[in-house]
Amino acid sequence: MPGSTVYVAVYAWPMRRTNIYLSETEQAALDARAAVEGSTRSDIVRSIVDRELNLTEDAELDAALLGAASDIAARARKLSRADPDLKTA
Repeated sequence: MPGSTVYVAVYAWPMRRTNIYLSETEQAALDARAAVEGSTRSDIVRSIVDRELNLTEDAELDAALLGAASDIAARARKLSRADPDLKTA
């Protein structure tokens, strides 16, 4: 059609289209954040969903680091109990 614009989005991973209903207030807030961040509504919604569902790339790293920190703390407690120089009274 003359005067029509067709937009095509290409993503590096599989995406599925999902429609949601927003109140005027929610849509205005979403548009405001998108404008401030120089982003789109879709990017903002995906970011919020990822963060709320702990789907961010950092979530996996955070979980691994938390597990490692827990292991180190448990090992340190065990070593501390066995070390006579660390015993008090």
